[in-house]
Amino acid sequence: MKNLKYIMGLLLLLCMACEEVWDEHYGLDGGDESAYVVSPLNLLDYLKSIPDYSKFVEALEEYGIAEELTRDQYLSVWAVNNEAMEALQSMDLDKEFVLRYHINNLTYDMSKLRDGLRLRSLNGKYIPVTRAMDNKIQVADATVTDGNQFCQNGVVHEIDELMVPDESIYEYLYDLSDEYSMIRDSVFAANDTVFDVSNSIPIGVDKSGNTIYDSAFVIENPIFEEVDFRSEFSQVTMFVPSNEVVGVCFDNLQKLYDQFGKPFTKADSLTAWNWIMDAVFYDKVVDNYGTEEDLVSAFGKLWKTTVQGVNPQYKRMSNGRVYDVNFLKIPNNVHISAIKQLFYYYEFVPDEQRDELFTFHNTKEIRIQATDNYSFPSINVSGTYTILRLFGEDIPGQPLAVDYTPVKLDKNEDGTTTASVVEVPPGEYNLYMGVQSKNHPFLNVYIDDQLVASELNVEPSSPWNYDRSTNTVPGTKWDGLGGLVGIVNIDGDEVRSFKLRVEVALLGKSSREEMKLYHWALVPTQNNY
Repeated sequence: MKNLKYIMGLLLLLCMACEEVWDEHYGLDGGDESAYVVSPLNLLDYLKSIPDYSKFVEALEEYGIAEELTRDQYLSVWAVNNEAMEALQSMDLDKEFVLRYHINNLTYDMSKLRDGLRLRSLNGKYIPVTRAMDNKIQVADATVTDGNQFCQNGVVHEIDELMVPDESIYEYLYDLSDEYSMIRDSVFAANDTVFDVSNSIPIGVDKSGNTIYDSAFVIENPIFEEVDFRSEFSQVTMFVPSNEVVGVCFDNLQKLYDQFGKPFTKADSLTAWNWIMDAVFYDKVVDNYGTEEDLVSAFGKLWKTTVQGVNPQYKRMSNGRVYDVNFLKIPNNVHISAIKQLFYYYEFVPDEQRDELFTFHNTKEIRIQATDNYSFPSINVSGTYTILRLFGEDIPGQPLAVDYTPVKLDKNEDGTTTASVVEVPPGEYNLYMGVQSKNHPFLNVYIDDQLVASELNVEPSSPWNYDRSTNTVPGTKWDGLGGLVGIVNIDGDEVRSFKLRVEVALLGKSSREEMKLYHWALVPTQNNY
């Protein structure tokens, strides 16, 4: 008798334990069991037992998916009623692909459907889960209306509409219209179809003894190494500019280059395009555009959300987000290597504008003077340096100085050359200068009345003699930046002109008060976007 009581007690404990395991598996522990359906049937038989799921079941059977629901594996099924199933026939999509999107491995009861979860469906696409503050659950664009219908091998959640599988960013980009051909074609031009030996099946040997494969191929693209926007496992973001947006961007660059007197070359356009290609891919999901001012792309490029124009309403992709770009700006420190002009261009300023653009203080003579010859045979360049030479009146306490609105040369259609005002984008720059340095007096230099450098010793030939130092043409002393004066800020929001003041601070080794000015250059710093 004692043994019988012992056996019955053990059976009772086992039953209680089994019930706890069942509850734990389906997330019922501590919940209101009356709110859930618990059926001993498998998923398929359970769906067949509900008349309002009959069309859903018929479609699963028609496309050979139904048997998946009878196997010894745990699944979650996202079922729709007969009325919602009417939408299937009007979908311009592969029907089996859509239906497989409504089944995923493992049992996810309502308590496990947390906000931001991604469930990999049987078609390989991920189902995004959104859980609102009111606990309403959305999967893709559908809402769960009757969840936690538990079965012997999984759970059924009824949703209010069929889910449409999201495209991947790769698929979206591939299908873009020709309005986006520049970015689309540039991305896919890097594709390479490569033989995949690990997934190819040997089917024989040829006469030479080489293995013959039933070949499989994969697509490789160097972009995938940093941001695999093709993989469903990825979570990435892409900013997509149209041809029109890119065209406006390049037109703005052309106008800007005209304003500071530099031709917009093919090399400049390539630099700009390479930046675009590197700046539009991100190896993370950007959900709330604009909450971060600075985004760093997968290729290390800085994207300022306060500068670049983007529609904040993203397109949800199966592996991330796509944003439409409506304004694009190439950062100044990317496309501007240097803005550089020569002082002797004063000679080409029309007489009626000279007093407006140049103000000379305590100056007894102004001379445009050819000085030293130069020759760089390796680049086939030779000529003579020309300077703006100023002689002072040597009045104590009243230094020789020039206030100067920088100008550039313009080649006119009639063959003449004139000078016009240089305009530059606002931002932070390094200011460089060059002079004929031998026995040159020390200088004070100002930008827009702000002191940049005082008692600057420009006598050392390196780096101050003309433009023969700092970032010269490789292997030569030609077309460099000269000596660094200091950091300057061009204030404002628009491209504009600026004032440069140069004055004698100390005579140094010079026996007279003079300035022998050759060039100035502005180089954007990393802070100049």
